[in-house]
Amino acid sequence: MKRKLFWIGVPALILLVSMAYLLIAGERDAAQVRQNVLRFHVVANSNSSADQALKLKVRDGVFALIEQLFADCGSQEEALETARLNQERLAEEGTRILRENGKDEPVQVLIGTRWFPTKQYGDLSFPAGQYQAVSIAIGEGAGENFWCVLYPALCVAPAVAEAECDQEMAAVVGEGSTAFLKKNDQKQQIKFALVEWFENIRQKFMKS
Repeated sequence: MKRKLFWIGVPALILLVSMAYLLIAGERDAAQVRQNVLRFHVVANSNSSADQALKLKVRDGVFALIEQLFADCGSQEEALETARLNQERLAEEGTRILRENGKDEPVQVLIGTRWFPTKQYGDLSFPAGQYQAVSIAIGEGAGENFWCVLYPALCVAPAVAEAECDQEMAAVVGEGSTAFLKKNDQKQQIKFALVEWFENIRQKFMKS
Protein backbone atom coordinates (compact mmCIF):
# COMPACT_ATOMS: atom_id res chain seq x y z
CA MET A 1 0.00 0.00 0.00
CA LYS A 2 2.77 2.42 0.93
CA ARG A 3 4.63 1.59 -2.27
CA LYS A 4 1.47 2.23 -4.30
CA LEU A 5 0.98 5.60 -2.60
CA PHE A 6 4.63 6.40 -3.26
CA TRP A 7 4.31 5.73 -7.00
CA ILE A 8 1.17 7.84 -7.13
CA GLY A 9 2.44 10.61 -4.88
CA VAL A 10 5.85 11.18 -6.47
CA PRO A 11 4.56 11.87 -10.03
CA ALA A 12 1.78 14.04 -8.58
CA LEU A 13 4.34 16.04 -6.61
CA ILE A 14 6.58 16.42 -9.65
CA LEU A 15 3.60 17.62 -11.70
CA LEU A 16 2.60 20.09 -8.98
CA VAL A 17 6.13 21.49 -8.71
CA SER A 18 6.37 21.77 -12.51
CA MET A 19 3.06 23.65 -12.70
CA ALA A 20 4.14 25.98 -9.90
CA TYR A 21 7.42 26.67 -11.69
CA LEU A 22 5.63 27.43 -14.96
CA LEU A 23 3.12 29.68 -13.17
CA ILE A 24 5.91 31.67 -11.52
CA ALA A 25 7.75 31.96 -14.85
CA GLY A 26 4.54 32.99 -16.59
CA GLU A 27 3.75 35.61 -13.95
CA ARG A 28 7.26 36.99 -14.39
CA ASP A 29 6.70 37.34 -18.14
CA ALA A 30 3.23 38.83 -17.61
CA ALA A 31 4.60 41.35 -15.11
CA GLN A 32 7.29 42.39 -17.59
CA VAL A 33 4.56 43.12 -20.12
CA ARG A 34 2.23 44.94 -17.71
CA GLN A 35 5.03 47.10 -16.33
CA ASN A 36 6.23 48.25 -19.75
CA VAL A 37 3.26 48.61 -22.09
CA LEU A 38 0.57 51.29 -22.22
CA ARG A 39 -2.86 50.37 -23.54
CA PHE A 40 -5.27 52.62 -25.41
CA HIS A 41 -9.04 52.17 -25.37
CA VAL A 42 -11.98 53.95 -26.96
CA VAL A 43 -15.22 53.00 -25.20
CA ALA A 44 -18.50 53.51 -27.04
CA ASN A 45 -21.56 55.10 -25.46
CA SER A 46 -23.52 51.89 -26.06
CA ASN A 47 -23.56 48.81 -28.28
CA SER A 48 -25.98 50.28 -30.80
CA SER A 49 -24.69 50.20 -34.37
CA ALA A 50 -24.67 54.02 -34.47
CA ASP A 51 -22.64 54.35 -31.26
CA GLN A 52 -20.20 51.65 -32.35
CA ALA A 53 -19.69 53.40 -35.70
CA LEU A 54 -19.14 56.68 -33.88
CA LYS A 55 -16.54 55.02 -31.65
CA LEU A 56 -14.53 54.08 -34.73
CA LYS A 57 -14.73 57.63 -36.07
CA VAL A 58 -13.35 58.93 -32.77
CA ARG A 59 -10.62 56.29 -32.88
CA ASP A 60 -9.60 57.21 -36.42
CA GLY A 61 -9.61 60.93 -35.68
CA VAL A 62 -7.66 60.64 -32.45
CA PHE A 63 -5.06 58.35 -34.04
CA ALA A 64 -3.64 61.25 -36.04
CA LEU A 65 -3.09 63.23 -32.84
CA ILE A 66 -1.70 60.20 -31.01
CA GLU A 67 0.85 59.56 -33.74
CA GLN A 68 2.03 63.15 -33.42
CA LEU A 69 2.13 63.25 -29.60
CA PHE A 70 3.58 59.84 -28.79
CA ALA A 71 6.06 59.38 -31.65
CA ASP A 72 9.16 60.06 -29.54
CA CYS A 73 8.16 58.24 -26.33
CA GLY A 74 10.88 55.85 -25.22
CA SER A 75 9.22 54.19 -22.23
CA GLN A 76 5.87 53.51 -20.62
CA GLU A 77 6.51 56.32 -18.14
CA GLU A 78 7.24 58.81 -20.93
CA ALA A 79 4.06 57.75 -22.72
CA LEU A 80 2.05 58.12 -19.49
CA GLU A 81 3.48 61.57 -18.87
CA THR A 82 2.67 62.57 -22.46
CA ALA A 83 -0.89 61.36 -21.96
CA ARG A 84 -1.25 63.31 -18.71
CA LEU A 85 0.10 66.50 -20.27
CA ASN A 86 -2.27 66.15 -23.23
CA GLN A 87 -5.31 64.72 -21.45
CA GLU A 88 -7.44 67.80 -22.15
CA ARG A 89 -6.26 67.98 -25.75
CA LEU A 90 -7.25 64.36 -26.37
CA ALA A 91 -10.68 65.02 -24.85
CA GLU A 92 -11.11 68.10 -27.02
CA GLU A 93 -10.24 66.14 -30.14
CA GLY A 94 -12.75 63.44 -29.27
CA THR A 95 -15.40 66.09 -28.56
CA ARG A 96 -14.67 67.84 -31.86
CA ILE A 97 -15.25 64.62 -33.77
CA LEU A 98 -18.53 64.00 -31.96
CA ARG A 99 -19.77 67.51 -32.72
CA GLU A 100 -18.82 67.10 -36.38
CA ASN A 101 -21.10 64.08 -36.40
CA GLY A 102 -23.97 65.91 -34.72
CA LYS A 103 -23.54 64.29 -31.30
CA ASP A 104 -23.37 66.08 -27.96
CA GLU A 105 -22.29 63.27 -25.61
CA PRO A 106 -19.50 64.18 -23.18
CA VAL A 107 -16.03 62.75 -23.70
CA GLN A 108 -13.75 61.70 -20.83
CA VAL A 109 -10.09 60.76 -21.03
CA LEU A 110 -9.14 58.44 -18.17
CA ILE A 111 -5.53 57.61 -17.37
CA GLY A 112 -4.51 55.01 -14.82
CA THR A 113 -4.41 51.37 -13.82
CA ARG A 114 -7.31 49.11 -14.75
CA TRP A 115 -7.96 45.38 -14.79
CA PHE A 116 -8.48 43.86 -18.23
CA PRO A 117 -9.38 40.33 -19.31
CA THR A 118 -7.19 38.41 -21.75
CA LYS A 119 -7.14 40.16 -25.12
CA GLN A 120 -5.69 39.32 -28.52
CA TYR A 121 -3.80 41.90 -30.59
CA GLY A 122 -2.57 40.49 -33.88
CA ASP A 123 -0.56 37.41 -33.00
CA LEU A 124 0.06 38.65 -29.44
CA SER A 125 -2.15 37.53 -26.54
CA PHE A 126 -2.15 39.89 -23.57
CA PRO A 127 -2.94 38.07 -20.31
CA ALA A 128 -5.58 39.25 -17.89
CA GLY A 129 -4.41 41.61 -15.17
CA GLN A 130 -3.79 45.21 -14.14
CA TYR A 131 -2.48 47.47 -16.91
CA GLN A 132 -1.73 51.15 -17.30
CA ALA A 133 -4.18 52.52 -19.85
CA VAL A 134 -5.40 55.65 -21.58
CA SER A 135 -9.16 55.35 -22.16
CA ILE A 136 -11.46 57.66 -24.09
CA ALA A 137 -15.02 57.12 -22.84
CA ILE A 138 -17.88 58.45 -24.97
CA GLY A 139 -21.09 59.36 -23.15
CA GLU A 140 -22.07 56.58 -20.74
CA GLY A 141 -19.08 54.48 -21.79
CA ALA A 142 -21.28 51.39 -21.63
CA GLY A 143 -20.49 49.87 -25.03
CA GLU A 144 -17.84 47.57 -26.42
CA ASN A 145 -14.42 49.14 -26.67
CA PHE A 146 -11.70 49.31 -29.29
CA TRP A 147 -8.22 48.75 -27.91
CA CYS A 148 -4.63 48.67 -29.03
CA VAL A 149 -1.10 49.07 -27.66
CA LEU A 150 -0.12 52.73 -27.37
CA TYR A 151 3.40 52.00 -26.13
CA PRO A 152 5.27 50.50 -27.84
CA ALA A 153 3.63 52.26 -30.78
CA LEU A 154 1.59 49.42 -32.27
CA CYS A 155 -1.61 51.51 -32.38
CA VAL A 156 -0.45 54.07 -34.85
CA ALA A 157 0.59 51.58 -37.51
CA PRO A 158 -2.23 49.02 -37.76
CA ALA A 159 -0.99 47.87 -41.17
CA VAL A 160 2.49 47.02 -39.89
CA ALA A 161 3.44 43.38 -40.44
CA GLU A 162 3.21 41.04 -37.47
CA ALA A 163 6.96 40.43 -37.58
CA GLU A 164 7.63 44.14 -37.14
CA CYS A 165 5.13 44.34 -34.27
CA ASP A 166 6.91 41.43 -32.62
CA GLN A 167 10.24 43.23 -32.97
CA GLU A 168 8.80 46.41 -31.43
CA MET A 169 7.43 44.42 -28.51
CA ALA A 170 10.64 42.44 -28.01
CA ALA A 171 12.63 45.68 -27.86
CA VAL A 172 10.49 46.79 -24.91
CA VAL A 173 9.67 43.63 -22.93
CA GLY A 174 12.38 41.25 -24.14
CA GLU A 175 12.30 38.24 -26.44
CA GLY A 176 11.27 35.83 -23.67
CA SER A 177 8.18 37.80 -22.71
CA THR A 178 7.30 38.31 -26.39
CA ALA A 179 7.46 34.53 -26.91
CA PHE A 180 5.09 34.24 -23.93
CA LEU A 181 2.64 36.65 -25.62
CA LYS A 182 2.86 34.73 -28.89
CA LYS A 183 2.31 31.35 -27.18
CA ASN A 184 4.54 29.86 -29.86
CA ASP A 185 5.27 26.50 -28.21
CA GLN A 186 3.62 24.14 -25.75
CA LYS A 187 5.58 25.43 -22.77
CA GLN A 188 4.53 29.03 -23.45
CA GLN A 189 0.92 27.92 -23.97
CA ILE A 190 0.87 26.17 -20.59
CA LYS A 191 2.46 29.18 -18.88
CA PHE A 192 -0.11 31.49 -20.43
CA ALA A 193 -3.03 29.24 -19.46
CA LEU A 194 -1.79 29.06 -15.85
CA VAL A 195 -1.40 32.84 -15.64
CA GLU A 196 -4.89 33.33 -17.11
CA TRP A 197 -6.36 30.88 -14.59
CA PHE A 198 -4.53 32.48 -11.66
CA GLU A 199 -5.42 36.07 -12.61
CA ASN A 200 -9.10 35.27 -13.09
CA ILE A 201 -9.25 33.60 -9.68
CA ARG A 202 -7.44 36.55 -8.09
CA GLN A 203 -9.85 39.01 -9.73
CA LYS A 204 -12.89 37.08 -8.48
CA PHE A 205 -11.38 36.98 -4.99
CA MET A 206 -10.75 40.74 -5.03
CA LYS A 207 -14.36 41.40 -6.06
CA SER A 208 -15.83 39.20 -3.32
